[in-house]
Amino acid sequence: MARTAKRYLNGRKLEYPRLSVYKTAIYARLSVDHDDKKSESIETQVEMLKEFIRHQNENADRNSELVLYDVYTDLGKTGTNFERPGFERLMSDIRAGQINCIIVKDFSRFGRNYIETGDYLEKIFPFLKVRFISVCDHYDSFAKDADSQELSMNIKNLVNDAYAKDISAKCCASKRACQKNGSYVGGMAPYGYHSVNENGIRKLVIDPETAEIVRRIFEQYTDGMPINRIIDGLFENGVHRISDYNRYHHVYCQDGEVLHQWGNSSIRAVLTRNNYYGDLVQHKYKSRFSRGEKWCDLVDEREWIISPEAHEPIISRDMFDKAQIRLKAAKEARSYVGWDKKDRAFYNVFYCGDCGRKMTTCRAREHVEYFCQASRYKDERRCQTKNISEDKLQKIVRSELSRQLQFLKIKKKDMTAISRSVLEDQLAIIRKELDKMETDYQKISDQSFQSFLMYKEGKVSLRAYLDAKKECSEWETFFQGRRKTLEQKIHMLQKQQKEEAKFLRSLLELEGTSRLNAELVEALIERISLYGDGHLEIVFKFQGVMADDR
Repeated sequence: MARTAKRYLNGRKLEYPRLSVYKTAIYARLSVDHDDKKSESIETQVEMLKEFIRHQNENADRNSELVLYDVYTDLGKTGTNFERPGFERLMSDIRAGQINCIIVKDFSRFGRNYIETGDYLEKIFPFLKVRFISVCDHYDSFAKDADSQELSMNIKNLVNDAYAKDISAKCCASKRACQKNGSYVGGMAPYGYHSVNENGIRKLVIDPETAEIVRRIFEQYTDGMPINRIIDGLFENGVHRISDYNRYHHVYCQDGEVLHQWGNSSIRAVLTRNNYYGDLVQHKYKSRFSRGEKWCDLVDEREWIISPEAHEPIISRDMFDKAQIRLKAAKEARSYVGWDKKDRAFYNVFYCGDCGRKMTTCRAREHVEYFCQASRYKDERRCQTKNISEDKLQKIVRSELSRQLQFLKIKKKDMTAISRSVLEDQLAIIRKELDKMETDYQKISDQSFQSFLMYKEGKVSLRAYLDAKKECSEWETFFQGRRKTLEQKIHMLQKQQKEEAKFLRSLLELEGTSRLNAELVEALIERISLYGDGHLEIVFKFQGVMADDR
């Protein structure tokens, strides 16, 4: 019997179901929202997701194995954008091929921005062949019913987006109330002060060591000393810049520490901070988040929230006013306010070839000049001196670009086709989003109508019907606003394409060509590098490296 069984086994190949192995990442995030409960802590999220992986791998009917690669966390980071260290590390490992599966507690832990979250879940991750699992939402992008879950996913993302904006509005209202009550609501206290809590109100109290530096900067500037000499003096005296002070927690550089010189913008920030004369001045900036945009706008001075004599002053109001008069005169002497993109078309692609920093711009006799900011440093970051004007760079790049296009035997009609192709790619992305939103909106409208019919028939409650109706209304508001924005973008792109096509054709004629604008520069050029020996390197997106020794 044994021999027979042995012969049978030797002649038969045993087959086991092959499991797909997923290199899995756990991603957990905790924002600064006051509504985040202890149960949402980073540790709790991570442990719950590890338990999910263990449970999945113990399932006898599973068709895949989840192998934990690493845990990625972002503590105190908002979900309204994806500029988070943990998330950026996660994406870096995904692009390196280390990860092909992401697990999160729920969609809100991943992100609260409807558009960006949707881009990752519907475009980026599928393109990278990355599986996405949201445990509490019972969502798995590789599940057989994933398509049927898509609408539910979009609704949840929309709700998360709306929730984030609602929380932001409530936080802003709360902050305004605290500011009007004379409480300091900023994060870190201004350099020169520290904050204390007095009867529920956050007050600024002078820090003698840093206050002396603030006083020194104002006195030297109002006495006529240039900002670059103030910076030199602080460096020679071993005074830490503000960011390094926050790191080392003392003013003067000690053995074993790195001393960096102050930046021009840091000195100006000190000189324009109203709080130094004793008034608490707040609400100078307003976030654009409610409009779905990044950064902040400067608030009209009439809307600032000012609490007079809220704390002890470091300088007098008279000294502060003198500093503002000199700053204003210096600004007017520079003969410009801000920058126009046409003034520095190469700004986003122009780098120092020696240190790799982006080239900085300044005005020199009414002309824009590019230079390496690090060439003005006195610390270990100092770089070689180098500069070139916008006009000279325009001539060199146009000449090289025209020569390249002629060398490749590109005709005028080809130039139009290149421009049109770029436009069509951009329009295809926009139209795809419009189509998807239209489909999702139609589905929600149908669900709302079905809820109404079921309510009339007594199959669902009034509350369920009203919830469905509200959901449909919220989606319609979002959809209409987003559609208008995208249609405006289509119109702008079409107009821009005509101008760019005309310009691209003119490049083949060598003479009388127009100036390159920033959009064209970024579409045609990968990178421009300027070296200390005058060597200029241009990397075109359609060709290799071209060099010019000027």
